Amino acid sequence: MHPIGMVRVPHFEFVCRTMHIEPTVSRFRVFRQMHCSQGFYSFVQRASVKKILLQPPKSFHDWKQKFFFIKVGVIPMRITFRGKEDVPTETI
Repeated sequence: MHPIGMVRVPHFEFVCRTMHIEPTVSRFRVFRQMHCSQGFYSFVQRASVKKILLQPPKSFHDWKQKFFFIKVGVIPMRITFRGKEDVPTETI
């Protein structure tokens, strides 16, 4: 499995859980499908699913002016690494 393809699975789970929806394989398959390219498997977006970002940015030259922090209290769930240990919170 290609690492970028693997990232899509926990991302889908996080989005579902923040919306109080149970993440299931059948729901995941509505948005993604398995794809093999040059011996690497990944999950690609289904052609019938409407894209949110039509033209992704090519670079972020002025990223320092757009950088911001997100407080832990804003995220409505406990974030874990692979479902086992909590993400440590930092005090700023």
